[in-house]
Amino acid sequence: MKAFIFAAGAGERLEPITHTRPKVFVPILSKPLIKYHIEYLHKCGIKDITIVISPKHKEYFEKHLSNVSFVTQQEDLKGTGAALKSTKFDDEALIIYGDVFIPSEDIICKFLLQKDNAILGVKVENPKEYGVLVTNNEGNLTEIIEKPENPPSNLINGGIYKLSSDIFSYLDKTKVSERGELELTDALTLMAKERTIKVIQYEGFWYDIGRPWNIIDVNKWALDNLEFSKNLGNVEDNVKIKGKAIIEEDVEIKSGTYIEGPVYIGRKSEIGPNSYIRPYTVLTEKVKVGASVEIKESVIMEGSKVPHLSYVGDSVIAEDVNLGAGTLIANLRFDEKDVKVNIKGKRVSSGRKKLGAFIGGHVRTGINVTILPGIKIGAYARIYPGAVVNRDVGYGEFFKA
Repeated sequence: MKAFIFAAGAGERLEPITHTRPKVFVPILSKPLIKYHIEYLHKCGIKDITIVISPKHKEYFEKHLSNVSFVTQQEDLKGTGAALKSTKFDDEALIIYGDVFIPSEDIICKFLLQKDNAILGVKVENPKEYGVLVTNNEGNLTEIIEKPENPPSNLINGGIYKLSSDIFSYLDKTKVSERGELELTDALTLMAKERTIKVIQYEGFWYDIGRPWNIIDVNKWALDNLEFSKNLGNVEDNVKIKGKAIIEEDVEIKSGTYIEGPVYIGRKSEIGPNSYIRPYTVLTEKVKVGASVEIKESVIMEGSKVPHLSYVGDSVIAEDVNLGAGTLIANLRFDEKDVKVNIKGKRVSSGRKKLGAFIGGHVRTGINVTILPGIKIGAYARIYPGAVVNRDVGYGEFFKA
């Protein structure tokens, strides 16, 4: 059977992290999300894997993935239906949304046993943010309602399908939605009127990585579910490691450092001296955390540096960022209300009382910079020394107080 992973989305809600990487390359611990999907498909015996990508990301995908095929989605037509139209299969295929995370291959393998068309159904607490599934008494799909104000249930579209090639005839009958997209879910509603689409309900961990703080959440789940500790690094005397910790090869941890798990420290990273790594910290690889630095519940990506006298809390920092000495990221409002973040022009509550900053790739801050809660700093931005960053900073912008 063929499998297709949809990965052509622009990832606008995940900006600024997606300024420099496709959203399916968001890391969970040190591994990009899409590599989990590929590994699961291999474990289920599927080798014929095609990834639907945007033309602008073609070079990035080809550089970072091998042993898979690519097909580009037309730029003039958006949506999951357009993604499927970019593919071709004669019999049946497995289709996965690239931005959802599940912790094992079990549910994917279960789809391969289904004789009928099938869709994954997941129960969530906030169904109005998703496509809600309506089923009949036999547990088969009758309709998908996108983001309803009054959801008929909390069972939503989990982003995995097994479909026959008949779906293409229903796509041909599907009109572009009000959002200006060709929606696969609309085609499935048409198909469900004439053919059986079994809803496979799943009650395990499932996560839609759609907003920047979700990167923290899904890594936090992964750390909570570490089965063991591992220390392959070079640890100097007078270092304390408490709780579960994964410390990969060629890590240097210098004297006076205190590490409180669960944490993940990727290969060739350098910590200390006298640093404090607090629970739920993920350093992907080649990350430098220097003298007298404190990191708490944050994800810091490849090659970024927090060299000295800085604090990073509840934040996501993309690759090759350098924070000047004394950079402080505030993560709690004075009124202790939930931190809000600008998402596609709207102020959205994160649901978190503690939330720091989201910093895109290749950013540089000067010394003694303060960044307020919920701030986004675009890739390649420069922050002037002593600045208090109290608003979002655009891609490549020079911010001066």
